[in-house]
Amino acid sequence: MLENLGIGRAVRGRKDLRGKKVVFVDDGLNPYRTMCFTIAAKLVKKRGAEVETIAPGPGEAPHAKVVELVPQPKSRIQRPLNRR
Repeated sequence: MLENLGIGRAVRGRKDLRGKKVVFVDDGLNPYRTMCFTIAAKLVKKRGAEVETIAPGPGEAPHAKVVELVPQPKSRIQRPLNRR
């Protein structure tokens, strides 16, 4: 399933999915699909991505998608220089 999303096998120990979010849309009707989404979520989280599981809207089929996260700009706080 991860290969279908474009995030297949990775080198062990790499956090290669940082900056990405995987959204699983699951209705909970099929326990096998729910189990697969749960395992995929654990694997993706271990690789550094954020995970979100939501319920589908009316007429929407269960699926999963990868979303790029936009990094939040960090506010720069100027610290006083230690002048002597």
